[in-house]
Amino acid sequence: MPSPRASRLWFWAIILASLLYVALLSWWSPFTSDTYHHALTGMEHRFSFTLVWERCVDSYMTWNPRIGEYLAFAVATAGKWLFILLNPLVQVGLALMMFYLAAGRRVNPRFSPDVRLFGLGLLLLFTCTARPGVTIYWLSGATNYSWAAALWLGFLCLYRGLAETENQAPSGWRRWAAVLVLGFLAGMTNENNIPGTWLLLGILFLFVRVVRRKKLPLWFYGGLAAHVAGSCCILFAPGVSARMNSAAPGCAVPLSGIPDRLESVPVLLARMHEYLALPLLLGLAAAWVLWKHSGRDRKAFLPWRTEMGTAAACIMTAYAMALSFCAAVIPADHAMFSATVLFGTGVMALIHVWYGLPGAVPRPRIFIVFFLVFSSACVASTLYDHLLMYRQHRERVNMILEQKKAGIRDLSVPPFVRPSPWCSFIFWVDLSESPEDYVNRGAASYYGIRSIRTK
Repeated sequence: MPSPRASRLWFWAIILASLLYVALLSWWSPFTSDTYHHALTGMEHRFSFTLVWERCVDSYMTWNPRIGEYLAFAVATAGKWLFILLNPLVQVGLALMMFYLAAGRRVNPRFSPDVRLFGLGLLLLFTCTARPGVTIYWLSGATNYSWAAALWLGFLCLYRGLAETENQAPSGWRRWAAVLVLGFLAGMTNENNIPGTWLLLGILFLFVRVVRRKKLPLWFYGGLAAHVAGSCCILFAPGVSARMNSAAPGCAVPLSGIPDRLESVPVLLARMHEYLALPLLLGLAAAWVLWKHSGRDRKAFLPWRTEMGTAAACIMTAYAMALSFCAAVIPADHAMFSATVLFGTGVMALIHVWYGLPGAVPRPRIFIVFFLVFSSACVASTLYDHLLMYRQHRERVNMILEQKKAGIRDLSVPPFVRPSPWCSFIFWVDLSESPEDYVNRGAASYYGIRSIRTK
């Protein structure tokens, strides 16, 4: 095992490499449909609390009441530099919270198994969450999904500390401020997170009261009340009704009636598993080894019962969150983000137990190496594909500016070419042949021309 000093160096090397990776992809992510929408807001006015507030109120009433939409407006008006500065910190912070939720404590940089598990969590985040290109590296996609998931996991981590010891949570007024603020924000992050929160906190409630036989503190219920308030603010927002009744309800297919909902279940599960092939295999391998070991020594699992319960709760809740969409819509793929993050957290909890059982055979090394090879290839492919797409985007921008300078007001540009056959980790919204489409109209407004279409 590496020395504590070597482990700490590895930890910071992983942190710096991840920050650089996310910063590059955030810079190379060109404009898409939602990004044009927010970039136009930024062009109309520079950062101003009053104007951002007015735009947020308008979005709440007419389109998207999620907290991520408001973050996107604020970041867009400040400039892309702010997104490039903040997005890497949020993504690394999200992996740190995944570790905390899985292990019940912070990463110890001096402990080699912790560093390995944290690095594994980063790869799960970068490769296996729903549509990494749209949910991590785009402006509005990141704020609506991964940034929102960071707020949501922060709220869950605060309560996860209760499963270990109440002293891990903030004390006094800071505890109340944390649970009230984070509870309300977690309720407004995403419709998909709301059922997940109730399931996980319900399991925690039963664990503390029935298994630990402890009395829950008053702030536990205060955070729940704040979460209910935030959930009501998003579920009953006028913008939700307006969006669901619009011609294009956010790339989702509205469902009506019991048959429609039952037929949507296989589609929802298939979409979820599309992004979970690697963590699913890793989780099955860990579950098989732990089940095999339990037949020989059940007492070895007593110190790990909280982690085992956490893994089961996270994975079951991830499926419940995916299926919760059948109550209203079949979602766009990126709407599965929180469910796939939670599934990856459950796999991390299983690996954490696997690492901690000295007699478990086989050791996780060969399975982890297999995962590292394939996930590293996915990361390298994502980096390469983003770079090539960014170059195409810059060529198109130069072409648009040249035609605009020549006085042409109705532009035609070539469509983007997929950079590689394995480019499956970028969800791309290109211009279409119709100048009246939403993306085309946004691009025309952004560049100050009459219309634009692909040839």
